[in-house]
Amino acid sequence: MALRILGAPQRYVQGPGAIDTLGAEVERLGGGPVAIVIDPVARDLLGDQIGRCLPQARLLSFGGECTAGEIEARAAEIGDARLILGIGGGKAIDTAKGAAILRDLPVAIVPTIASNDSPTSHIAVVYTADHAVEGVRHMRANPVLVLVDTAVIASAPRRFLAAGIGDAMSKPYELAGALAGGGLNFFGGTPTELTKAIVERARAILLDDGEAAMRAGKPDDAFERVVEASILLSGLAFESGGLSIAHSMVRGFSAMPQLARLLHGEMVALGTLTQLAAGQGSNEEIEELTAFFERMGLPVSFAEFGLAEEGDFRKMAEISLTAPYAGNYMRRLEPGDLVAAMRSLDRRS
Repeated sequence: MALRILGAPQRYVQGPGAIDTLGAEVERLGGGPVAIVIDPVARDLLGDQIGRCLPQARLLSFGGECTAGEIEARAAEIGDARLILGIGGGKAIDTAKGAAILRDLPVAIVPTIASNDSPTSHIAVVYTADHAVEGVRHMRANPVLVLVDTAVIASAPRRFLAAGIGDAMSKPYELAGALAGGGLNFFGGTPTELTKAIVERARAILLDDGEAAMRAGKPDDAFERVVEASILLSGLAFESGGLSIAHSMVRGFSAMPQLARLLHGEMVALGTLTQLAAGQGSNEEIEELTAFFERMGLPVSFAEFGLAEEGDFRKMAEISLTAPYAGNYMRRLEPGDLVAAMRSLDRRS
């Protein structure tokens, strides 16, 4: 019998103005020197604050895509740093993780958007220069710190929050798929009872507060709950629960030029609907989730992106089934099953 395993960041801090505690949090971890992988938008937005909090930190540029070459280039610039800090969106964060893997250093994360659940995890998704998923790399441990300034998150376009909601909303369905398929989580174990409870709580928050959070002009209680569900709860859920078809589909979607510029969570939303349409969900469940995604401004069909050719659908299906967690499902799927599921979403829309 496999062991039950749950992994988590060492420390999680969230709230408006949290960025101002960054210096104290780094000191809590033992202090610098610190090297920071930061994307250009985050640098423009937070550069002065970071300079005040960590005046001796070395800021490293980020080229825009988390490729093997980008990771190696940033790792070569780390110098004598004892801690790597990733600040920005998911790809800057994963580049910091990749550099930490190469240099065998701890990593701290400051996300500036809540578009996905990567901040708390010990994995980094690596892409090709053409934005297709190349593979996944694993750190030895989760981040030592995840610091989420919700005032910064609230200032970002709501498309990013919607994507985070789409990513998080996949977790109850993917956990069910992983449990049905006997798959292990990202620590090589089975989900704990706490993981199952986290998944259900995250889903309830998203359904209850998602629309209010999307409308919020500044952080309020609903916004704080949805950000926590999208970053912390969703991150714990996928790593310690397991993934299924929804995330497998991202591999196929990212290989299509028509979809490659979608945010990760937008792809996952489409993948979740595909997972349900492949046999896991009833018509009522699919309709309810489709309506929820539409209210969030998330994609719910392929026709809206100009995808109609059978060959394109088959290509997406075949690539998606190469994902290591594609077998985490109630039954074995063939490419034709996924093609039929994707096609059914277009008919519904």
